[in-house]
Amino acid sequence: MKNSIKIFCLTTVFSMQLLTSCSDNVDSNEPLEYPPIGSYNTSDDVNAENLIAKWNFDNSIADTKGGLTGTGKNVTYTEGIKGQAFQGSNAQERYAVYNNATAVGALSSFSFSFWMKSGQTVPDGGAPGQGKGIQGIFSLVNPAGFWGGLNLFLENPDNARPNTLRLKMGIENKRVAWGGQGPIFNIDGAIDTWIQVVLTYDAVTSRYTVYKNGEKGTSSIYGTPYGPFTDVTGSCILYGDNPGGPDGSNANPNNAPLYGALVFATPNLSQLVIGSNQFSTSPSLTTTHGDEGWATDYAGLLDEMRIYKSALSTSEVVALYKLEKTNR
Repeated sequence: MKNSIKIFCLTTVFSMQLLTSCSDNVDSNEPLEYPPIGSYNTSDDVNAENLIAKWNFDNSIADTKGGLTGTGKNVTYTEGIKGQAFQGSNAQERYAVYNNATAVGALSSFSFSFWMKSGQTVPDGGAPGQGKGIQGIFSLVNPAGFWGGLNLFLENPDNARPNTLRLKMGIENKRVAWGGQGPIFNIDGAIDTWIQVVLTYDAVTSRYTVYKNGEKGTSSIYGTPYGPFTDVTGSCILYGDNPGGPDGSNANPNNAPLYGALVFATPNLSQLVIGSNQFSTSPSLTTTHGDEGWATDYAGLLDEMRIYKSALSTSEVVALYKLEKTNR
């Protein structure tokens, strides 16, 4: 019995010495180091030289990269994918307007990256009102036009695909005949869950690509009145005039020019809105129109929104997704 007590006591003393030794060598306040993803240690390292605007919505609507300060209307925040997030509403107007966004107005290629969590859209009710119709996420304001230079919004639902969000990116390019194109893309399994969406357009190749959670091919792009593509998985080429055929092996029998570098119809666009369409704000940001019954502000959550002046590569998109998902 005495021997058992001695062994227990010696073991206890040894354990306490080991713990003391460990605590002497480890600073509890020292941040843990993570291996890089690709060649990047943080999400801000990804294509940093071409990142022109970033909103993390950590209790602020300020652009933490380009220095844009906005004026918010009823803006509130909630828990996001990384810190706080912009919280839209289906009952109250909520958006932010920014001036002096000249770098965004000068885009010729682009990448938009953001996290979103949204319910299904509600078909319009025939009169202006929050929570009805399409929901504006972002607009590069053209005060002389109905639509802006760039417009990103949730489309009305496809009743045959109830668990699918439909996003549309309207793009303006005055240098070509077929200047107003609006690729619509379906993102399956996206209702009421956080997803990362990255949209890229490369002016050199005229290729438009959409990614969900770092993967290309998880969304489908299909035709609009302004586009030749139909049921294309994740990527398509935009043309500056009617190509005469769908995207594929014989996509351009008319030998139409590529869409090329963006040039907006009204030069020097420098105002943008997050959380609404340019005509849905109060007052409207365009002189040509006001509220429409089929359009409203965004009602979901937004987080970690970024704008680049170049098209991210697939490897950069993958790295950005993994880094943001792990709060880096």
